[in-house]
Amino acid sequence: MKASLLAVTLVGALTLSACAEAVPEQTLSERLGQQLTERMDKRYNTDFTYDSFELNTLTAELLATSVGVKTRIDALDAGMNQLLWAEQVQLEGDWLSQRKEQLTVDRATVRNAQLTIAYYGKGRSNLHAVVEQMQQQLPVQQASQKVNWQVNSVVMENVVVNLFDQGQPLLSVRLEQLELPKLHSNHDAQEWVNSLLGPLLEQLLAQAVRGESKTMTVDSQALMGFIWREMGAF
Repeated sequence: MKASLLAVTLVGALTLSACAEAVPEQTLSERLGQQLTERMDKRYNTDFTYDSFELNTLTAELLATSVGVKTRIDALDAGMNQLLWAEQVQLEGDWLSQRKEQLTVDRATVRNAQLTIAYYGKGRSNLHAVVEQMQQQLPVQQASQKVNWQVNSVVMENVVVNLFDQGQPLLSVRLEQLELPKLHSNHDAQEWVNSLLGPLLEQLLAQAVRGESKTMTVDSQALMGFIWREMGAF
């Protein structure tokens, strides 16, 4: 169990449009935000919303506020389709480099967020749905050249993580910080999902061992059943 929600969805989609040129009546930040929203809608069948979207081309930093990622899965209700909401998402790195065959995000930071992973069958969830759609698009080709991307560090600060299985709540936990492993475009869909769930379960276990249960609610029996069912993915 391991992955990030916004780093996987936002960063992956951003690298596809990172080098887009703005039309005269738009700033580059506005154009990039519009392109990302359109890509998530048309290519990933996902709603992407934000309040502000600011790109600093001198430092290659991007800062987005009130970011939302919502899937459109009929088997899930509206609340469970809301994969991610974050007060702030910040990207830093070499993803605006002229070396367009390799785009690198040194660090992706997601602050004050809620991540809801909702399963509706074995190996089927809102997170799987987004990642699988992205896998069909990545790596991309530009000018007949393969474009790879990677995210060296993903950190979620002050995040509430909710896990559901077929409508049943398995766990809800607030974490001061959740660090995820490096992500790159040649990971398959299950590896992406695993990169979120692994660190999450490890921290959950560590908190339980330390007796820190005030910030978590867990259905232990149902969670164990879920892990055994999905354990081939871990």
